Amino acid sequence: MALMLEKWLADARRKLAAGSLTDADLDRLAALHHSAESRLRQRLLYLHADTPSIYSRLVAAAVHEPVADAVTEIDPLADELPYDTVHAAVVDGWRIIHFPQQRAPFEDREIDLLGYEFVLDKMERYDD
Repeated sequence: MALMLEKWLADARRKLAAGSLTDADLDRLAALHHSAESRLRQRLLYLHADTPSIYSRLVAAAVHEPVADAVTEIDPLADELPYDTVHAAVVDGWRIIHFPQQRAPFEDREIDLLGYEFVLDKMERYDD
């Protein structure tokens, strides 16, 4: 897709310099843009940490994929979670879209919550 857009830009610059850029050329750009955008889908990653810090150890995770009924709960007792910290996920391209409330520390046995929940998203290309 990037190569197609680069080619379109090169052609458009030539046409613009020659005074021959048309509405049809801009319609082609709109079609290319729509085609690229329609393949992007949002992935969601829920990460639960020991503290509200993005550097805190993770205790649980779940991935929500942009396809029907595709939730992957990741076992908190598994040997590995997808990331060690929220920061590691951010470095890998995930964006934080929700930070946990800044509440006082708690003991898991006292409150029915699983750590501090961060919600992250990533837009990725899917070819259907």
